[in-house]
Amino acid sequence: MPSFQYHFFKPFMRMARWAQGIFPVNHANVYVFFRRMADRMVNLTMHPPKTVHVESASIAGVQGDWIFPPNSPADTVMLFLHGGGIAFGWNHAMQRELAYLATFAGLRAFGVDYHVIPTHRYPVAHDECYAVYAALVQQGQQVVLIGESSGGVLALATLIRARANGLAQPLLCVLISPVVDYGFKDEGVWQSDDPFAHPRFLVETHKHYVAGYDTTLPDLGPIYADLSGIAPLYVLAGEHEILRGEVDRLVVAVIRYGVRTEVAFQPHVWHSWHAMAPHLPEATQALADLGAVIQKRVTKYQEKS
Repeated sequence: MPSFQYHFFKPFMRMARWAQGIFPVNHANVYVFFRRMADRMVNLTMHPPKTVHVESASIAGVQGDWIFPPNSPADTVMLFLHGGGIAFGWNHAMQRELAYLATFAGLRAFGVDYHVIPTHRYPVAHDECYAVYAALVQQGQQVVLIGESSGGVLALATLIRARANGLAQPLLCVLISPVVDYGFKDEGVWQSDDPFAHPRFLVETHKHYVAGYDTTLPDLGPIYADLSGIAPLYVLAGEHEILRGEVDRLVVAVIRYGVRTEVAFQPHVWHSWHAMAPHLPEATQALADLGAVIQKRVTKYQEKS
């Protein structure tokens, strides 16, 4: 059964969906004002747990934050590519989410603060995420790559680019409520009754980043690409969320190329529910379970080495 907190927060999610529905999505510059307000609010009210150490840094010239849980090993890193429609950047809410996941996994993590619209469009975010991944691999790090929402395409594109350039694949690629096609060619997105995410906001926001490019390109629509030889995938999504159909489309694509994939659906919840840890028990449990999956994969690799 859903928690008390689930029932408490759900009406607020409906309000957020309503606000997204009336957002002036055709005007890219409006995102700047809204983003600044949102960042100001979350940066004042949301903070990672005190048990982790946060350190701003640059990898391959790309800014981001290191998250260090206690006693995390130095040779393995979770590389986190956040969501937000390539319109909302790295902030304390995302930092907190990653801090909890890093704690549950027992691994240090780097959250990439890639550039967003309207001043930066395709392929900037793609190039920056890939550059960070390539730098970590070239340093000899074992990487668990994580793509959340819009970061799902960024993560899959990174795998395809790494394969093309002869770089090692990550130990595991985790996709949380992933977008898998910036063209959103699945009509199911428009039929969704996700309590939080509005279809128009989701689809139109990504168009600003795509900037007219062909969304069947491997970078923008990786489900249309040859996915053979990419890392194993672990996909986590909400049962009733707007991107539920995107997961199904991804599964069809990876089966075609024999990619080892495991999918888990959290009952009842909406898009981005996992970011509400520790206040929503369903979110905390999802991150704890995901941390255990990641740790199991890392342990298995270490035992083989």
